[in-house]
Amino acid sequence: MDYEIAFDDTEQTYRIATEYEFSAIADWVSEELKEREDIQKILQSIHLIDADTETQVTQQGVYIVSIGAEGVSVNRQVDMSDVGEEISAMFDTQSDFYQASDDGIKSECGLEDMVGLLEDWHNLLY
Repeated sequence: MDYEIAFDDTEQTYRIATEYEFSAIADWVSEELKEREDIQKILQSIHLIDADTETQVTQQGVYIVSIGAEGVSVNRQVDMSDVGEEISAMFDTQSDFYQASDDGIKSECGLEDMVGLLEDWHNLLY
């Protein structure tokens, strides 16, 4: 996974930028893993999963994170409640044609890639 950690002048904080396919992972780390303890918990989970083969699923904000032996999966949920009615109104002649979905964006990567990203993120912040 290619990524870049850079300072965002707009938000006045560091963020991770990736290709679109990994954007949910980059957003999750940038927005939810700002404390040392949070980063360390995820790293510990990855190391424990590596030895044990159970999948751990947690939710942090709008992100559902699954850590398993096959890798890390991050699903960013999307709140469509505000725009769902407006979108449905565009298709008012066929009310069943469109239904707003909150499935969001899902990204996956391997455990080694995730460990490398988190270690670089930790080193930058601390």
